Amino acid sequence: MNRYHAEVMGSKTPVIFLPAGGFTGEEGRSLAEALCDDFEVHLLDLPGFGRSEGIDRLVTSEQLADWVNDYVVTHRLGPVHVMAHSLGGAVGLAFATHFPKQVERLVLLDQGHKAFPRVPLREYGVFGLAVPLLSGFYYLFGPRLVRKIETKIISDKVSSPIQEKQLQTFCAQTGLLERDEIRRALDASAKLGRGGSASITLTCRSSCVHCKSQPCDFVGLDDKEARLTMSAILDLQRHELPITYIRMTGGHFVHWNPAFPIEQVRQFLQTEKASGL
Repeated sequence: MNRYHAEVMGSKTPVIFLPAGGFTGEEGRSLAEALCDDFEVHLLDLPGFGRSEGIDRLVTSEQLADWVNDYVVTHRLGPVHVMAHSLGGAVGLAFATHFPKQVERLVLLDQGHKAFPRVPLREYGVFGLAVPLLSGFYYLFGPRLVRKIETKIISDKVSSPIQEKQLQTFCAQTGLLERDEIRRALDASAKLGRGGSASITLTCRSSCVHCKSQPCDFVGLDDKEARLTMSAILDLQRHELPITYIRMTGGHFVHWNPAFPIEQVRQFLQTEKASGL
């Protein structure tokens, strides 16, 4: 396993895509296909997920930022745009916070506008029950104990292709239409690797970057989450941060929503056209 695994599509201005926990960079393929005529999109697996090597120590936001920055520096990308979803958004925020000169534009896909849940069932499914336990073990006993736990739950078995019923269930729960891009991403879902649990025990927030945030509203899917989301957005807007908000009707996977405003995102990433945002 290499320290980084990324698939690169397109050329010109570099864009780093950071996926949600449990997914590989494949999650952002539809975005890369839409943007590759104007941008060089790097679909990056997160540390310890998929084919990127994990972080084998207690993780801080600085270490996650270093992890992304090392990739940018090693590949001589210079200042980059970042598009990031869910857990990937937390990593992207860490990078933008500690290396603001390395980030031209930041696009957050349902991330950063509200606190990460203590028990992230929506983000990680049943595994979300283990997240607060792993986090507690890390801070009480250090990474050595968690590595021992990882050896019990990590499997080298190749995942079988997703079944039609599983796809239907996932789309029903997330308010999405069944599409081939979703099937491909679920087929390529990232198994937790050694050092991966370190990444999911850390959450972070930032308000110091030029950012476009696309939160989902959960209307019609989860009334409680819809109220929390609206309250969080209103609270952030009072601070007049350099953030453009685009409300997306639906669930957590906003970039798979057929109404996703990809052309508006393209204009935002094209710096000379985005100066007024």
